[in-house]
Amino acid sequence: MPVLPDPDPILSQCPLTENSAVRDMRTEPVTAEEEYERNPGLKKEDIAELRSWMKSQPHLPIVNDEQLILFHHSCYFNLEATKSCIEVYYTTRTNTPEFFQNRDLSRPELQKALEVLHYACLPVKDPNGYQIIFHRLHQTEPRQYVFNDGVKLLSMAIDACLQAEGTVPGYIFLFDMKGVRLGHLTRLSISSLKKFFLYIQEGMPVRLKAIHILNTQPVIDKIMMLIKPFMKKELTQLIHFHRENDMEAVYKVLPRSCLPKDFGGDQSSCEDLHVDYCQWMQKLQSHFKIEEEYRVDERKRITRKGSRKGSIEPEPDLRTLEID
Repeated sequence: MPVLPDPDPILSQCPLTENSAVRDMRTEPVTAEEEYERNPGLKKEDIAELRSWMKSQPHLPIVNDEQLILFHHSCYFNLEATKSCIEVYYTTRTNTPEFFQNRDLSRPELQKALEVLHYACLPVKDPNGYQIIFHRLHQTEPRQYVFNDGVKLLSMAIDACLQAEGTVPGYIFLFDMKGVRLGHLTRLSISSLKKFFLYIQEGMPVRLKAIHILNTQPVIDKIMMLIKPFMKKELTQLIHFHRENDMEAVYKVLPRSCLPKDFGGDQSSCEDLHVDYCQWMQKLQSHFKIEEEYRVDERKRITRKGSRKGSIEPEPDLRTLEID
């Protein structure tokens, strides 16, 4: 799970070797043999046990060793946590098509989202070897913003990095709040937020190390009030806020060498990095299409005797919220 504490930094981290897979927009997957070489804490017998367990769960898809390694690594090689992560990952991807289906950039809604939003998988990692994924508004009119499409594009960025690099020591999300207004808050839905935070905290197969939020606006208090009920304490502790135009504080944790030049960094502009992101996602279209085949078959799920699905709570309309 992404927000588990690191039980043993020496055994659980990958060596900090230079890897240009993201910069080169690699599409070939990392092999299991490469993963065993780079992860001293990874055991073949654990992967065999996970495969055996998945076969005992007829509702789950059959996946390759490379995918099992991603899950196990993200959970710091804890078998029970890994099983839970696998269950949440595939169940969420099955039950949330608005995030995880039709991930084709030629679709009109995603073409529109790519005009409204900027994304980037930054080509240079931080000094700890953490992969940085960047996101910001490009067009600031709230009516243009669609949360579900934004999450879909974010998930594609994460999947691309996992495809290209396999396991890495950790991930950092870098979000720019410039241009975010109260109107964007009304574009959110409670059900989508619940699903998003469930996936981020319980199913995303990466070690999430930090979330840095740049150019924080007064609206951030309203946003945090809305999303905090869905966040575990461990996740809230990963969030770091940086005031508007206060880049010196950012440089203390993220050096200029890995940041876009829009923020005083040495990398390309956000615009150019966004173009690179779009090109990479296009190159991975076949991967995204194949990934949609790996889903849960609820007809085959073995449930506990007497278990039943929980009722769905009515969802409030955020447009009716009173903002002080």
